[in-house]
Amino acid sequence: MSIKRLKQLFLLILGFLVSTLTAGAQSPALHVADSLYALGNYTGAITVYAKEPSAKSSLQIARAYNAIGNYDKAELQYKNLLEEHPDMLLARNELGKLYLRTKQFEKAKTEFGELTEKDAENADNFYQLGKSCQGIVPEMENALPNFKKAFRRDETHLKSIYEIGKYYLKHREKDSVLKYVDKGLEFYPNSVELINLKALVLFNHGNHREAVPWFERLTELGEEKAYIYERLGDCYVRKIEYEKAIMAYESALKLDGVNPNPKTLLSLSKSYLKLKDYTKADAFAKEAIAVQQVTFEDEYEVLANIALEQKDVKTGLGYLKQAYEEDPSSTHLNYRICLVADNYYADPEVKLKYYEDFLNKIGNSGSGMDGIYRDYVTKRISAIKKEIHMNADGE
Repeated sequence: MSIKRLKQLFLLILGFLVSTLTAGAQSPALHVADSLYALGNYTGAITVYAKEPSAKSSLQIARAYNAIGNYDKAELQYKNLLEEHPDMLLARNELGKLYLRTKQFEKAKTEFGELTEKDAENADNFYQLGKSCQGIVPEMENALPNFKKAFRRDETHLKSIYEIGKYYLKHREKDSVLKYVDKGLEFYPNSVELINLKALVLFNHGNHREAVPWFERLTELGEEKAYIYERLGDCYVRKIEYEKAIMAYESALKLDGVNPNPKTLLSLSKSYLKLKDYTKADAFAKEAIAVQQVTFEDEYEVLANIALEQKDVKTGLGYLKQAYEEDPSSTHLNYRICLVADNYYADPEVKLKYYEDFLNKIGNSGSGMDGIYRDYVTKRISAIKKEIHMNADGE
């Protein structure tokens, strides 16, 4: 064993001893604090630990603050502890992870960079350093090399394998994805993260038959996600297994909920067409069209507001009518049209027609804003009719 490695082991042992040496002879108060901490009473544990100052107490206080989400105090506690015990690697590791959690990536990089020097054979230190680099734009390119360093030190390090595989998936390097993912699956055959990567890389490169068992495995492991069923359905279609494809697409739609994916609806239509079920094929094709229809009522109303602000009532009224055409169910837009028309037209007969059309469309609704609109329109109709009657008498 090299002298360098002996030094690293010595530092590890020293850090461990600092935090555990007094465990066998700790005071009754520390037993109470440990119990409070174990039960999740972190505030109570902090109070007791503070009365029994030691390296272990300081570490536990930092952990307790971390647990309750008081990250500022946790950070301060870790930093104070490391000032007194700079070789306490466990505390430095936890501080680095705290920085990652709070997205202080530069600080995390500093801590894990130091850990990779002091404990160079620890794969997780390099993994955490890689995660730190991912959060720093100029350092992103250094993430992958650190994940690979972690993998070289521990070929079973699942998180590093996943990050490496994800990187190569993004860059469409199929062979590299499979190299690392297959290695990981030897140790973790039920890892949904790795199975997902393998299914996706096979699918993305057109190996649909080979992808099927991996997507199926994901569903067996409880991964209920729409994109999994959508891709599984696509794979079944390529295998000419349309009944299975339909089941997969329908599962995807259930997971989509109130926002169905038009691509899935169209795929269902095509699958039913292959089975010559023209009624369902037609229904799903029409639904795919319906969910993709884009309306611009909000945009037209904004244009109307712009025109009206500039006293261009004619243009504003035109835009409001266009907005209403986009959303004929909008009582609000219909009401605004009436008000603007009332202001724009001089002929009371024209004004009356707008308001009467409004009442015909809204019916007897008396709830919420519809009721308020209805009451005003009813009063306005009465006033306009009186005006028309008076004009007739004057003639």
